Amino acid sequence: MFLPENIDLANSENYNLSIRLAPNGFSFCINSPTDPSVFYFQEASIGTKLSYLESIKKFVFDLGIFNNNFNKSKVYVVSKNYTLVPDQFFDLDLTKELFNFNFHSPDGVILNEKSLNNEFHIVYNLDEEVHSFILRHLSYPTLHHHSTSLIHSFEKVERNRAPKECFIDFHDEYMTVVCFSDNRLLTANTFAETNTFNISYFVMGIWSKLGFDQNIDKLFLSGKIELQHKVEGELKNMIKNIESIELAPKTTFTEEQKQNVPTDLIATLCE
Repeated sequence: MFLPENIDLANSENYNLSIRLAPNGFSFCINSPTDPSVFYFQEASIGTKLSYLESIKKFVFDLGIFNNNFNKSKVYVVSKNYTLVPDQFFDLDLTKELFNFNFHSPDGVILNEKSLNNEFHIVYNLDEEVHSFILRHLSYPTLHHHSTSLIHSFEKVERNRAPKECFIDFHDEYMTVVCFSDNRLLTANTFAETNTFNISYFVMGIWSKLGFDQNIDKLFLSGKIELQHKVEGELKNMIKNIESIELAPKTTFTEEQKQNVPTDLIATLCE
């Protein structure tokens, strides 16, 4: 496998590995926690000839690098099936019941992680065989949901704040929506949608339900540029304040990488 000259996996403990499991693809990046110039990103789509698990196995075995002893190995699960539970109502023994309440007959392992200074727990699922394979073939990985890094980064990003703010990131075939009121998380959801008319309908529905002011409050867009432009065109006559937002990772990106690296992965490089 081709890697930049400044990445030497003989010293893999100097680098962080981040793997991203999306419904239609597998991607990963390698970066240095101390040198912003060290960064590599690669992605591959998942076709129909192999199952999802077999596609991941082929990718992992063909590259043959993921069992190296990295400084940190993180796996991000991209999915629309997750629920946020306030810390005061969270019970580890009831995670499956909590998840089943929102998603009937879910498959796989039920996972959870803390978000926003431990205020919330994000409960999500992952195919059991994929989960087992990842744990066996990576060196001490930690698992995360893609929304975790987005929520954290959107809450922290430098901006001219409004009383209420709605962030939308376009990625894969999804849109992830995160809303705040005076830095308090109101909602976080992911929808499987790419049609700009439907997206606009969703956004206006969210703004109505959460009491957003179309003249004062703000809509921030990130992710796929083409969708950003189309959605802004649809909504600019209904929402006064619409801005594109870029995160500021501690890593040097090329222009191509800025376009192709998913926002949730970029968010992990801002920490």
